[in-house]
Amino acid sequence: MRMLLGLLFLLALTGDSRATYCVCRDGVAEKDLQTSIDYACGVLGDCNQIHEKGPCYQPNNVKGHCDWAVNSYFQRAGQVPGSCNFSGTATTSPNPPSTVVTGCIYPSSPGNAGTGAPGTPTFPGPPAFGPTGGFDPSGNDALSLITSIALTLGFSVIVFL
Repeated sequence: MRMLLGLLFLLALTGDSRATYCVCRDGVAEKDLQTSIDYACGVLGDCNQIHEKGPCYQPNNVKGHCDWAVNSYFQRAGQVPGSCNFSGTATTSPNPPSTVVTGCIYPSSPGNAGTGAPGTPTFPGPPAFGPTGGFDPSGNDALSLITSIALTLGFSVIVFL
C-alpha cells in the first residue's frame, strides 16, 4: 500500500510542468506600464536585470521592461492567483515575451525566480495596486489549487503511514 501511494505521489509531481510567465498587455498606455514597473520593482520584483548594462536591458523600452518587472514579481510571489494582473496591465502566458534577447533568461516558475538581496521583502499579499485579479474557479487557478491540495494530502499520507 505504501509503495502504491509513493508511486501515485511521484506521478502527481511529474504530471504538470508547464511554464507560466506574466507579461504586460499590448496596447496599454506607457504611463500605466511604468506604474506597473514601479510597483513590481518596488515591492518584490528583482529589476537588476533591466538596469543599464543588465542582460535584459534590451529592448530598452517601457513594454520590454514592464514584461521583465511583472514576471519577476509574479514568479517571486509564487504565481499566486491574482498576482499577474497589475490593474489589468498584465496577463499570464505560456510563452516568454517574443522580444527576449540572447542572454536574458526569463524565470518561468517560482523555483527559478532567484533570490533577492538581503533585506528583499517577502510577498506581502495582494496589494492595493498591482495584482488585483481574483481567483477563477473555472481556469488554471482551480487546477493549481487542486494539484496543490492533492500533493499536500499525498505527501502527508506517505509521511504518516
